[in-house]
Amino acid sequence: MDKTIVTSILAVNYFQLIWFVTYKKLLTKQESFVLTFLVLCQFILGFLLSNAYVAYFQLPFLFLQFIFAAKRLNNWFTPALLISFELSLVVLAWIPTLDTWDILHYNQQISSATYFNYFYFFIFLQQLLLFLILMLMNYLWKRFFPKNTPAFLPKKYKLLSLILLLFLFLAVSIKQINVLSGDTFSLMYSLFIIVGYTILITWNLMIVFKANNERQYISLLSETYNREKNKISLSNEFRQDYKMFLQSLTTYLEAGDQKKAIELLHSIIQYSDSLLTPNLFRKISMINNLPIQALLTSFFNKCLAADIQLNLHITESLTNVDMNIVDFIRCFSILLDNAYEATEQTAAPSIEISITGTMDTITIEVDNTYNNNTQISFSSFLQNNFSTKEGHQGKGLYIFISILKKYKQSSHNFTSKNDHFIAKFTVQKKRA
Repeated sequence: MDKTIVTSILAVNYFQLIWFVTYKKLLTKQESFVLTFLVLCQFILGFLLSNAYVAYFQLPFLFLQFIFAAKRLNNWFTPALLISFELSLVVLAWIPTLDTWDILHYNQQISSATYFNYFYFFIFLQQLLLFLILMLMNYLWKRFFPKNTPAFLPKKYKLLSLILLLFLFLAVSIKQINVLSGDTFSLMYSLFIIVGYTILITWNLMIVFKANNERQYISLLSETYNREKNKISLSNEFRQDYKMFLQSLTTYLEAGDQKKAIELLHSIIQYSDSLLTPNLFRKISMINNLPIQALLTSFFNKCLAADIQLNLHITESLTNVDMNIVDFIRCFSILLDNAYEATEQTAAPSIEISITGTMDTITIEVDNTYNNNTQISFSSFLQNNFSTKEGHQGKGLYIFISILKKYKQSSHNFTSKNDHFIAKFTVQKKRA
């Protein structure tokens, strides 16, 4: 088969991969359109150019897809595994259709006339088979891995990713040589290497990711348990001392010593403050999304250490956010970091977080106190590299807005009222 025709067929394969595999999972609509433009150019050039080097026009698609995914996920291994997964699916669709037809032709088991008469029919079969495989993969992913995602790998794994891609392209090259030589046995061996290699790595990655999830969940439970245990212990101590506090308070009141009575009342309030604080960990556990639970738990501990009053209002479990989870976490954490830094400059630091929603949307709102002594316009806050804090790059809200712009159905709003800065954003829920 001519390499120029192969390039055009692969372009149609890549088009299916863009919109049935990566769209809304790893790539935004804008990134998907950029990649679609590349494969469209690849498809056209495959017909216009006769040079064998036209096959290299598929490399910009693979490279740019890798860059988009690596930038979003902040690791190299997931994009490398994505390319391996995509090429494995393409190979699975090629071998029983076009590759088999080519081998029959090279081995002279069919005539050239028969080969070319049914050639376009086998192209159609290859595209149809790939589409069916993609539909099956999407179903299996939703069925068995509805929440797991390798987006939160702790490292970038650059060397491991490069080795994976090197072996992958080597196996694909050997597979193509086997097709051109008409060696069916070696072709099946190449298929086993490519597909089996991808399945093995994917399976091990899922096991590792699941283990990390479980360890993180156990850590959250352990932290919650320890705080509950401390509250119970403190409550028992307070119950034993409460009678003594009341007796002392009665003595001061009977003696008319109001000053010492008020001091004792303040000490009682301060001593029991941790018991009267709302159980924020229990509210956080309402969220059925482990990465967001971890984010809020870490932020809660940070606020406790800094003596910042924190309130939570949660009515959504955040299980059906129609937004890349990495982007969602990044937007949420930017608002939390800005709120924390703003309250450091106030006399009465306070942060209130609301996670609410409707039938179609989810809204995150962060309300914090801030120092309103200097009048600065909101447009200045949203500029790149602007910050009121010395030593900060001032990219937080600029990045926040840049991320949300990728999602057409999302919205954001910033308001100021009575020394409170209120930032919120709204995203769509996934349709059932």
